[in-house]
Amino acid sequence: MPSITNGHNKRDGSRVSGNGKPLELKRSPGGNDQQLFRWMRQNLYVAAVCDILDSIGLTKQAMHQRLRPLDANNCVMVGRARTFRWMETDYIVEDDPYGLEIEGMDALKAGDIAVHSTDSSLTNAPWGELMSTVAKQNGAHGCVCDGLIRDCQKIIKMGFPVFHAGIRPVDSKGRGRVMAFDVPVRCGDILVHPGDLVFADFDGVVVVPKAVEAKVMQLSAEKVNKENASRRELLKGRTLRDVYNEFKVL
Repeated sequence: MPSITNGHNKRDGSRVSGNGKPLELKRSPGGNDQQLFRWMRQNLYVAAVCDILDSIGLTKQAMHQRLRPLDANNCVMVGRARTFRWMETDYIVEDDPYGLEIEGMDALKAGDIAVHSTDSSLTNAPWGELMSTVAKQNGAHGCVCDGLIRDCQKIIKMGFPVFHAGIRPVDSKGRGRVMAFDVPVRCGDILVHPGDLVFADFDGVVVVPKAVEAKVMQLSAEKVNKENASRRELLKGRTLRDVYNEFKVL
């Protein structure tokens, strides 16, 4: 990904972000994901990325509003989707009651975000303290569970970001079972593919397909710079119409 240096034009022609410095990402194609994730956390926000996805015709990349952060003070996360496809069950496999759920959790690695498929009937709570513990230990950056979770106070205490659709103390054993992981899954009404870029903050969760990732990052940086410039001009007393006519963002 090329260096991003877009922002408000000063008299000398340079461009600056909200803190007076260029909004830059110096990352070559195939560069380190952790560098990208850190840059996104420091400079972008979900609403801006969602607007850019809209602008390129991807208008259905924001997950449903039922998905909310467990801890509002620890809800910013960015990483690669590691997907879990669940199915409802009404029986227990006695010799291996959790099956692929354990294998999938052990496969998590640094920078991953666990993405659980939608449980429309809210039958079980597949995410809890021990899942958060192994995910954090493996370097994962968070979890998006379009279903129920449990052990909430313990998860909050360990500082692991989780988005969820509800809270209930029921175990997955005998109620739900992972039929596959690292496959496309539907979560929050969005089809998520393994490796997609997942970005979340208090406003919600967006999914950026890998095919458009570089373009979305470039355009998002440009939008954030324009919004920062617009804010500065509005605080000087200029009208919204005047500022919008100049920067074309809102």
